[in-house]
Amino acid sequence: MPSWKWKWVNAFFRRPSMPSMPSTPTKPLRSPVKPQNKTLYSYDARKSLWCPTSEASGTSSDYHPNAPLFSLVSWNVDFAAPLVVRRFQAALSHLEQLLSSTPPPPPTIVLLQEVHSSCFKPLLSNAFIRKFYQVTNISSPHSYSTITLVPHSLASLVSSVSRIPFAETRMQRDCLYFDLAVPMSGGPAPKTLRFRIANTHLESLSGFGDRARPKQLEAISTLLTASGVDGGLVAGDMNSISPSDQNLPEEVGLSDAWLATGAVKNTETGETGDTGEAEGHTWGYQPRCQYPPRRLDKILTVGKLEAVELQRVGVGLKVEGRATMWVSDHYSLFAKISLSS
Repeated sequence: MPSWKWKWVNAFFRRPSMPSMPSTPTKPLRSPVKPQNKTLYSYDARKSLWCPTSEASGTSSDYHPNAPLFSLVSWNVDFAAPLVVRRFQAALSHLEQLLSSTPPPPPTIVLLQEVHSSCFKPLLSNAFIRKFYQVTNISSPHSYSTITLVPHSLASLVSSVSRIPFAETRMQRDCLYFDLAVPMSGGPAPKTLRFRIANTHLESLSGFGDRARPKQLEAISTLLTASGVDGGLVAGDMNSISPSDQNLPEEVGLSDAWLATGAVKNTETGETGDTGEAEGHTWGYQPRCQYPPRRLDKILTVGKLEAVELQRVGVGLKVEGRATMWVSDHYSLFAKISLSS
């Protein structure tokens, strides 16, 4: 692990002045910020390029309102370690294997964090992604960022896509979200409900980070419970590193999916052997270090949407070369999400 990242890890557990970061931090934004309206992009095989879905041909939907269930993957893929493109390609291969299993999971939304700008080319040229997914962005707004992949089978239900910068951040963090208008057949009459799905990477480090994360998650909670939104979900790297982070989801009105579903034993090879509360840890194993593993990554829900299954994936995943590298220092979370009317 590079020396700067050890400094970052050290800062997780103490409160000195903030260490230098690999990217230039921005000054905290103190004025109100507004969502930036975005669009989904689809690969158009006829044009051999990615373009706004409204301009693409050949996309379709096979969503069945009688089965209001989808899956979700959230993964911090680590922009900072060496071999960033090779590691990212390995992560994509692992996702393809996971999502191509028999029987296949329900339509699966993929939320990625820490995607380096150099990884967009392999992402957008990946045959599996081109065939089955639409994406929220085809470039990175910064040196690294979040991106969400929406399966074609759900994309026709997407009514809007937005990215909103946090009002207070020194690391250019934001919330990327989209709305699903889902036809529901239960009850006395069919109706369409609006569900909001958010992808985020909350502020890192202690000190300023401790003060920023509650405001950032509260802002997300406000988005997920806005008027006209029937249910919401946010997933990503919550950087839960301080005692003040432990009850933060509940304090802002969100339900922690891991606590709601209970510990689910990981079914992948490379199992850590964790039991009980430790089964939720997503960081601290790859590699092991002097600090204890922690549950930094979370899926949080509210309203008529809940996680019914949750497990860690990407456990023990490596790429081979002159030096063996972990694909990411984070495990991924894989959940099944149920919608109710």
